[in-house]
Amino acid sequence: MPPPASLQPADPQARLARCEQLHALSDALSAAATIEEVANIVLDRGLSLVGARAVSLFLEREPGVLALVRTVGLSEQFRTRLRTVSAEDRLPHADAFRTGEPVWLRDPGEIASRYPLAADLASDEGDRAWAALPLVLDRRRGAIGLRFADPRPFGAEERAFIEAVTRQCAQAVDRARLYDAERRLAGRIARLQLATSELSAAVTPQEVGAVALRELLASGARAGAVLQRGVAGDLELVVAHGLDPDAQRPLALVAAEPVDLGRRWIGSGEALAAEAPSLAAALDPAAGPWVAVPMRVEGRDVGVIVLALDLEQPLGDDARGDAVALAQQCAQALERARLFEAYRRHGERLARVQTAAAALSGAATLRDVAEVAAGAMSAIGASGAELHALDRADRLMLVPREAGPRPARSLDAPTLAGEVVRTGRAVWLASRAELELRFPHEAADPARANEHAWAAVPLLASGETLGALTVAFATAHPIGEDERAFVRLVAAPSAEALARARLYEAVAASRAGAESGAAVLDALFDAAPVPLALFDREMRFARVNARLEAMNGLPAAAHLGKTPAEVLPGLPGEQLAANFRAVMETGRAIETVLLGETPVEGGTTRRRRESWFPVRVGGEIVGVGLLVREEPGGG
Repeated sequence: MPPPASLQPADPQARLARCEQLHALSDALSAAATIEEVANIVLDRGLSLVGARAVSLFLEREPGVLALVRTVGLSEQFRTRLRTVSAEDRLPHADAFRTGEPVWLRDPGEIASRYPLAADLASDEGDRAWAALPLVLDRRRGAIGLRFADPRPFGAEERAFIEAVTRQCAQAVDRARLYDAERRLAGRIARLQLATSELSAAVTPQEVGAVALRELLASGARAGAVLQRGVAGDLELVVAHGLDPDAQRPLALVAAEPVDLGRRWIGSGEALAAEAPSLAAALDPAAGPWVAVPMRVEGRDVGVIVLALDLEQPLGDDARGDAVALAQQCAQALERARLFEAYRRHGERLARVQTAAAALSGAATLRDVAEVAAGAMSAIGASGAELHALDRADRLMLVPREAGPRPARSLDAPTLAGEVVRTGRAVWLASRAELELRFPHEAADPARANEHAWAAVPLLASGETLGALTVAFATAHPIGEDERAFVRLVAAPSAEALARARLYEAVAASRAGAESGAAVLDALFDAAPVPLALFDREMRFARVNARLEAMNGLPAAAHLGKTPAEVLPGLPGEQLAANFRAVMETGRAIETVLLGETPVEGGTTRRRRESWFPVRVGGEIVGVGLLVREEPGGG
């Protein structure tokens, strides 16, 4: 195929036509706003402009690496083989990019001579001449490859025209890059602003982590996880995305690192293993390669974001910069969420303490106290709690939360509760190893097999140690200040409630004793074979038995609360009063004989032998008893 007329040794009219074609190409390229649009124009119009059989456009993807952007007229084999090439490869477009000079190959001989490794490709594609030109503006941006079906002389005028077309393409590529960079920058700013707004509104660590991972995964990462630095320095998993449960499990709790994560970006597995070996070991190598972005607030390490990269889509400088900026926003949001969570938790715990105090104020038994105190401990994640009370000076009793016996042990026994009561000081155990070291017998107790951390505080009321409150946790961890404060806050009203419950039990026992005593006294009065009466200190009838009712001819109700003179006017009241006073004053029993009438047989005088005796309670005379026997001799 002969070269197009536009590229033959040209007369003025032909040169004018070429200028018009070049101007039209310039107009079309000036309107292109994206690399894709530039590529389409170059390839669609370039073929007709220069008479090429095929065109390929390569752009620099990263320093020293060219990526094939678009082709026209080339086979799939070509596209696959040259999808990505190094600037050092022995290929025409690589040399043009590396040196900044065009490469002109006029026939198959020159192709085979200068690029023997590419000769077979040229032959397979049907290429008889090649040209490769750099896209150069302020610096090299890429290269254009032209393939011709016939040998080509590439005279000076043709070369000048092709180079002019290439310069137009380079300018268009540079404009498109700038437009693209502006759009990407605007998009990045908009995304960061949106992420910042959402992070500001997030109130939990999980919400914070979800926002951060969404943005970072959108930037090209395949998977990721956000880990927060815990109280003990360990890394705790907040949220993960793109990882299966088996890959997430080792990240749930990562041991504190001996080396502080102080770098802004840890961009390789080797660097990560050196900086944070425990974290590197917890990451699934099959999901990698991994990078880490430490999170810091005011120079303090608060956690780390780990990302699994896509080898087909490596993160560029902009994406890395965005990841670092987002990590710092995430760090601040995590701190806010941590504070919010702490305030919320404090509020809930204070409400639980108030609820427990109110319930304890109404607790009437030791079991009630134990039930309320143990129930309150769920607010701090406790798996159980026990109330131990002194039932005598040398013995400590476990108060059951359900009806049943109360196991008791010597106060000197080497138990957690015993030590707290003996010393009056709290004990905090962060692990089973600590329990085994200090209280081996308790560690061996099968009932404590699922317990791994403990808190124990004395129960103090009015300066006296009444017992101990022990709290167990299902997971080993240092007992933090918040947990310690909560246990103490619940222990204080529990101790007061324990003292009241003891008093209630004592009063109940005393009442039961009194009721039992009253029942015995009632039975004694009713069963006595002689008439009996009991007077209070004012000489009023407090109790009479059936035999006295029969003797006096009046029911008990007619006696109670009244004096003998009011109930039995037929008896000598002064003598009765004198007998009563004598017993009250001397505290000794007396025997007298009394003559008088009773309602049983009005007008009949009866002789009564009466025994008056003091009734004492606690050494104090509380009343006077009377035993009456009728004797013959009345009239």
